[in-house]
Amino acid sequence: MRILCVSIDLPGHVDWGGYLETAVALQARGHEVTWASGAGIASLVQGRGVSFTALPSSGWQHSLPPLAAGLSPEARAEARRQRGLDVWLNPVEVGAALATLRDLAARLQPEVILAEPYAAAGVLLAEQLALPLVVVGRPALPKVEAAGPATEAIARLCVEAGVPGAYWDAGRGMPRSPHLHLDFFCRSWYADLPDIAPQTLFCGALPPRRPSPIASPPLVLVTLGSTFGDDEVFFRRSAAAVHAAGAESLLVVGRRAPELLRRLQEAPPPGSTVTDWVDYAAIFPRLAAILHHGGVATTHAAAAHGLPQVVVPHAGDQMPQAARVTQTGVGFGVRPQAFTGAAAGQLVARCLADSTLQARCAALATELHALGGPGTATAAIAALAA
Repeated sequence: MRILCVSIDLPGHVDWGGYLETAVALQARGHEVTWASGAGIASLVQGRGVSFTALPSSGWQHSLPPLAAGLSPEARAEARRQRGLDVWLNPVEVGAALATLRDLAARLQPEVILAEPYAAAGVLLAEQLALPLVVVGRPALPKVEAAGPATEAIARLCVEAGVPGAYWDAGRGMPRSPHLHLDFFCRSWYADLPDIAPQTLFCGALPPRRPSPIASPPLVLVTLGSTFGDDEVFFRRSAAAVHAAGAESLLVVGRRAPELLRRLQEAPPPGSTVTDWVDYAAIFPRLAAILHHGGVATTHAAAAHGLPQVVVPHAGDQMPQAARVTQTGVGFGVRPQAFTGAAAGQLVARCLADSTLQARCAALATELHALGGPGTATAAIAALAA
């Protein structure tokens, strides 16, 4: 089977708890797999042996103006939400990605298209070509008829692509495949979603490949991912809380905030190490806890490794991820405006000392591991062509 995988060009969007691993497993089974995205993730994909085609644009708007100074907490939250829409539904970027993908598909003749939830061009391409679409990284939900914040932008993209939007739930602002959704969490993770559509397959996670001894003193990872990392207050506040709890912090700023990286490296918080990137597979087995933004890949990695987590969401699906961390009892979701120095200190202390919390984290990891991870996903994709 010929399979085209599409993602935006950010490392977390290659992951989703098992997207790239699934592509690797499909290729190992003899399927022809090509991954298409921006050149920035080429080495990440090619390093796993998967064929990669670089797109001039993956559909993602990388250049975001900084948040205006002096905003009220409510205005700052609204600005973050709007930025979350602007980065992935930009008609110029998505249109450019779709045009390149059409040319690629004409050469490859794919039989199935895999797309992560923010790869809008891949979703539009699948509908243009009337191919089975597999949405990787999010469950399918009943469609919402009422308009939502992203409805107008999605409708505009569909009109420009010449498709009716059959692969979208415009009310929710997300792709929706009638064929298959792969989610690398478990059903209990979505206790807030009573009506998940039957085309959703929960795949869980593989156990860590390279278990490592827990660091001593305890090591806590602090990150805001690839897009929203330019928040010095968050990093310094988190590091201070970790230090007060008797642990060390690893601050991962990302590669899109070089000035912040410079400032933190020149004047690092006590007990911290500052870097722009870290290999999750190598570092997560050594961690005691994590403070982060609630990106799916980071949340999933923490859950699969049984780590307590504090989530301070900034935009998009980070909000429900933060809520699920709280409702499953494996950590704490905190609104940015509530993440004060005192709150950070209390939450970090609980992550490092609360044995009941740590036991819940271990139980969730066991539940995820039992579902089979990418092997389960691979079998479901292969069945689409059967």
